[in-house]
Amino acid sequence: MAEKDERSFCKALFEGKIDEELVFPYPHLTGEDAENLHLIIDSVGKFCRDKVHGEAIDKEKRIPEEVIGGLSELGLMGMIIPEAYSGFALTQRAYCRVIEELSCFNASVAVTVGGHQSIGFKGLLLFGTEEQKQKYLPRLATGEWMAAFCLTEPGAGSDAQGLKATAVRKGDHYLLNGSKQWVTNGGLADFFTVFAQTEVDVKGEKKKRVTAFMVTKEMAGITIGPEEKKMGIRGSSTTPVIFENVKVPVENLLGEEGNGFKVAMEVLNSGRLGLASGCVGAARTMIETSVAHAKEREQFGRPIAEFEMIQEKIARMVVNTYAMESATYMTAGLADRGDVDFSLESAISKVFSTDRVWEVINDALQIMGGNGYMEEYPHERFMRDARINMIFEGTNEILRLFIALAGLQGPGEKLKEVAQAIKDPLHNFGQLADYAVRKITSLAGDRISRADSLLEDEYRRVEEYARQLPDAAEKVIRRYRKKIVEKEFLLERIAEMVSDLYVMTCVISRVTSAIQEKGVDAAETEIHICKTFCNFAWRRIRRNNRMIDRNDDKILVDIAKSTLEKAAYPV
Repeated sequence: MAEKDERSFCKALFEGKIDEELVFPYPHLTGEDAENLHLIIDSVGKFCRDKVHGEAIDKEKRIPEEVIGGLSELGLMGMIIPEAYSGFALTQRAYCRVIEELSCFNASVAVTVGGHQSIGFKGLLLFGTEEQKQKYLPRLATGEWMAAFCLTEPGAGSDAQGLKATAVRKGDHYLLNGSKQWVTNGGLADFFTVFAQTEVDVKGEKKKRVTAFMVTKEMAGITIGPEEKKMGIRGSSTTPVIFENVKVPVENLLGEEGNGFKVAMEVLNSGRLGLASGCVGAARTMIETSVAHAKEREQFGRPIAEFEMIQEKIARMVVNTYAMESATYMTAGLADRGDVDFSLESAISKVFSTDRVWEVINDALQIMGGNGYMEEYPHERFMRDARINMIFEGTNEILRLFIALAGLQGPGEKLKEVAQAIKDPLHNFGQLADYAVRKITSLAGDRISRADSLLEDEYRRVEEYARQLPDAAEKVIRRYRKKIVEKEFLLERIAEMVSDLYVMTCVISRVTSAIQEKGVDAAETEIHICKTFCNFAWRRIRRNNRMIDRNDDKILVDIAKSTLEKAAYPV
């Protein structure tokens, strides 16, 4: 779990620091871990080609029991569970790679497996006692039990503190009441991680705080609602779950009472990586099907693959996918370290990948032309399935605010200290001198020394904008102080700047490793991908930085207000 003193690459960027040791060399799996993963991926691929029929799953709106059973037999329901509890004990990188492979075939299957362990029982894994793990994990590892995560309510989504569900202590149990909606695996689950408000003693005063509980299906008072009728991922189970006076034993408390918000946030930090890797799998399939079509489809006497506008789309799809993949597996590597705060990096991976896979699928469908719009081809299904990704596990809007505000916290605290010190400069001369030294040092900026020299143009741009990010951060903090939380236009730009800096660094690190391992000639395509992506990214960073001061924010707000007042098209 992340603690305040743990290092974070992205939080350091807000202070102009480039923590190279965290991102170089690129964290590839090696040795026995890589060999074992290769065997697992081969088995998963063969199973999916034989048994997972995406079109049928979509039409029937269910995953056949033989598919769920087969995935369980392969051990996929316990991938991240330690061997002591009958699991596979896969690393985060290996787990993400399996979710990616499943997503190449069908998003509903990937969501079902991911919902089970990325979030369903992840709280138990992170915060459970040894007794709780011994009791539940073996059944969850084998797939005998499926798990679900119950956080969202009709009136509370990303605002976890606004939950209405309650749990009242009654002797040796809690009485749980409330409704949860859009529960992934709701119709399949035997084990629920549930969040509810409890009364907690805070310095002698009773206050409401979110608490996490483990609830099992056999407990009386649980009602599973009907399956939702969804645009995409139709084969996955999504239902309401209602709790009416459910007696939850005190020993089913997950973590400490009142600590549920932390449990939820830690679970979602990890869960977002599975979602990001699923986007990589979908993008890979779209590239393969689109390239095959482009080479076969002829117009004006030659394959459409020979036309530059089609080639541009194919290149953009590859560049986006490579960048998604680089950020996702870099962040998974940070998670595997166990000594790093990767909360911003996982949020960035999720936002970046879910946005980019939408672009990849859109390009793929366009290459397919009218065929892409037809049900007999997978593209329209992949598009419907992908749309939820920007909403799942924290909407991309909320996560952009989180990325910016969490990153600004460090610089904000330092500015607060300086403001206090200025009130008594003689007694606080040392502190003010330290601040002056930090400012002077930041002008020179941190350097990247571990990237390959062939990528100098690219990593110099990371260095340049790593110097400018702290200036932008300090500017908005000084200008708006506490009101910064309401300046969402600016926060979005800050989030986009740090996101592009992080993904650029991930790509540079990965391509550096490719050059070192394969040589320049064999890594030529990856070098071209790196240069192309970094060109796209630094232009976005430059634009966002300029728009801190020069923008159309007020005009946009005025247009929105006019529309809201008329409750219709305002012209």
